Amino acid sequence: MVLENLRAAPRAFKVLITSALIENMAFGLIIPFLTIYMVRDIEISESLAGVVLAGYTLSGIPGMIFGGMLVDKIGRRAVLLTSLGLMSLTIFLYFFAFDFVTFLLVAMADSFVGSLYMPAANAVIADVIPSRDRPKAYSTLRIAWNVGLIFGPAAGAAIVVAYSIKVLFLFGAVILLGAFFMNLVFIPETKPKDTGEAVTFGKVVAVARDRPFLMICSMSAVLFLCMTQFMSALPIYMVADMDKDESSVGLLWTLSGLMIVFLQLWVTSQMVKFRRSAVLMSGQIVMGIGIALIYLATDLLTLSACVIVMTIGELMYMSILGAIVADMAPEERRGIYMGFSGFMQTLGWGVGMFLGLWMLDVLPQRDTMWLIFGTIAIATSIAYLTFGRMIGPVKDQPGKHDATGMEPLLGD
Repeated sequence: MVLENLRAAPRAFKVLITSALIENMAFGLIIPFLTIYMVRDIEISESLAGVVLAGYTLSGIPGMIFGGMLVDKIGRRAVLLTSLGLMSLTIFLYFFAFDFVTFLLVAMADSFVGSLYMPAANAVIADVIPSRDRPKAYSTLRIAWNVGLIFGPAAGAAIVVAYSIKVLFLFGAVILLGAFFMNLVFIPETKPKDTGEAVTFGKVVAVARDRPFLMICSMSAVLFLCMTQFMSALPIYMVADMDKDESSVGLLWTLSGLMIVFLQLWVTSQMVKFRRSAVLMSGQIVMGIGIALIYLATDLLTLSACVIVMTIGELMYMSILGAIVADMAPEERRGIYMGFSGFMQTLGWGVGMFLGLWMLDVLPQRDTMWLIFGTIAIATSIAYLTFGRMIGPVKDQPGKHDATGMEPLLGD
């Protein structure tokens, strides 16, 4: 199904999907092992490791905003190339980080340049894919990312066993350089004709006055705050509290990635039949249940079951989120809207990274953190009832009200 979608898609979409797979393989190669490397090899405390991860994520906030503005001003292709090229350099610099300060500085630089990528990638899809096909298009992009996440952690685990975690940074830099050259040679510019409207920080601030858009951005930030524990706190919890090795961390990432690769398009095809607000609420509730159940996990099998539940919630939620953001973004300010959405999600991501590792450091019963984050996800999901009323039935379930009769661009 994915290959059929790609054959029917515009060239820009095909190149973006392929390079995103390569780019995320580098991400998956390193991120599952980054916290372990800081705590065990560099001997940074868990709290300071949380500060590094929070700094990594929060430094991406200005990158998202700046990237969104650049996307509207200079075009999508230039921003994609800048981000990939500089990411290759910053990941290489991790190899030379030796303490908390140097790791923090490299992490913040890496996050800033990496955050330029997302507004450009999302804008490319919104440029070349019509509204009715965007759920399928963004789901295909997620599949590409997760194919990278399957190969990345698996390859990372093998490299760690054969060499060391430190060597991962060299491999990651080479992989990102490959993605850079792919975009340099093959990616076309997709930016619509310039309307002459100035791109300013005032335009960014004005996005926050779009109340429905601010609502969905805020709620997705809450979900990302909870979801990020899979990346930051869970690896440490598995190694220190459940006595698992690094290869087990890679296996769980691979399990989640395989589910997304094989199920995302099917889940998306089912979710578009329902109200978007209901899909988002249900997805967040299911993810919250999966997070809370980690409290009861005693071995790799039960922990895998929790990850399966979490991933089901992620599949539901992410099948709709990208399409909603793209549909709500005006064409002439598409980059700014994408950047603001990324800014809010990155904020949730960064706060979640710090909060989770801080809880592991200070809670007398460390396993209670899973109940806390699960409760946050479930309790806040009720806000989607308000979001549904704000956007109205036509925007909440566009498939039911679409009478254009257009043929799908990405196939059935």
